[in-house]
Amino acid sequence: MTPRLRTAAGGALVAALLFAGLAWANPAGAQRLVNERLVEDIRPSDLLGGGDKVFVRFGADAAFGVLWGNATNPNHVYMVALKARYLGVAQVVDESGRVVADNVPVKYWTLYAVKLLDLVEYRDQDGDGIANYTRGYDGADFTTYTEDEPVFKRVDLNTTWTRGAIDRNSTASSRTWSFNLTATDLPYEGVNEGVVARGDNMLNLVRFTFHLRASLEEIDNVTVPQWRVTVDTARPLRPVVTNVTRQGDLTWGGTIARYGLKWDQEIEGWDYEPGTPRRLLLEFGAIVGNLIPPGVANWIDDNLVHRTNETGRARYESTAGNETIDNRTGSLSFARRLRSPTLDFEGDWTRVGRVTWVSNSTVDGVTRPVYAQVLAGHRIVARGELGGAFLGFVLLGALSYDGGDRIAHDPEVTTDVIAALVPPDGMTGVLIAVGVAVAVVLVGLLLLASRRRKRLPRKP
Repeated sequence: MTPRLRTAAGGALVAALLFAGLAWANPAGAQRLVNERLVEDIRPSDLLGGGDKVFVRFGADAAFGVLWGNATNPNHVYMVALKARYLGVAQVVDESGRVVADNVPVKYWTLYAVKLLDLVEYRDQDGDGIANYTRGYDGADFTTYTEDEPVFKRVDLNTTWTRGAIDRNSTASSRTWSFNLTATDLPYEGVNEGVVARGDNMLNLVRFTFHLRASLEEIDNVTVPQWRVTVDTARPLRPVVTNVTRQGDLTWGGTIARYGLKWDQEIEGWDYEPGTPRRLLLEFGAIVGNLIPPGVANWIDDNLVHRTNETGRARYESTAGNETIDNRTGSLSFARRLRSPTLDFEGDWTRVGRVTWVSNSTVDGVTRPVYAQVLAGHRIVARGELGGAFLGFVLLGALSYDGGDRIAHDPEVTTDVIAALVPPDGMTGVLIAVGVAVAVVLVGLLLLASRRRKRLPRKP
């Protein structure tokens, strides 16, 4: 018998593909919806190994959406967010106290992406709900499996995806885009041994259905931290940040982009190995990469990001307590099962994104738990020929479902981002406008992309 597995689980991974930025105040009457500024971007892309995409953009500084492989360029499915990430407002001085720049919105560009890697069948021998294994890492990709429980076979989701029609809708409060991606007849691969033929020896169908919702809102009062940044100007072309201290908060105007993403998944025709307990695992990679482009402001560099503790980390609650993963973690010695259904990606003062999921699913009409696990966090760092930098980390995680003929899991998620900062009346601010277009040229080097690159490309 070839069982049918249906899940509506996608939000599990993109609890927030976007971002939240800094804190803001919402006084009555201060909000103005400006949803007409949301622009859809539907076309082929070279981002993250290439393919087709459906993105929504907020001006020059933020974009989010879905990217996938097509017939000419097979690839995984990515949920992607590119945004300007505000650290606050800086007063920049040299070591003698002379003002170098005043009231500068300190921002750089962050890419947050979730990559759907593969589906894996395993046997949960100890009954803890997760797959007990670790994976090797070669600096660009996750590789071999070291098993503590039987891991039978996998389906690589790097394939050709077919997009269905896009259903667009607008209300007084938001705009929405809904569409699905389908792949059929995907072959099984052995994990550490060959594949034993079962059924028709292929996964018949995988379908992801995405529901994107966005709104854009102008707000008068945005509370942002103020920083005093000291630089050594001995090298005028690239001053070195020598100290960063936090001052009092400031109140600026801002534009807030609010974003919600729900996604369902449907899996039909998985041919299980005999024996129980059998489970399916959806492996995913989540990446946080911070881009410091050359020529933005010659004192905004990775040293500033490091000193403000904004390189990024993932925070979660496991069965052992509260833990974090960042660019220093490496591969964990054993899989961590998450107790709370969230993965938060953040710095000290800003939030990058959140992965969240519904804890229960319906398996053949019975409510069953969904488990999540994390396995590794590895460093990303690259230097550009013109002085730019790309740094961050990649996390390996997975969601685990009971095997069955029908599984349903249907979450919904929301998040928001400060898409622009505007100084109050009477204060001048030097706005540094580079935008998503510049950030995109560096994303091809990401460690979750299809091939490895060690240096940043030149700006086209």
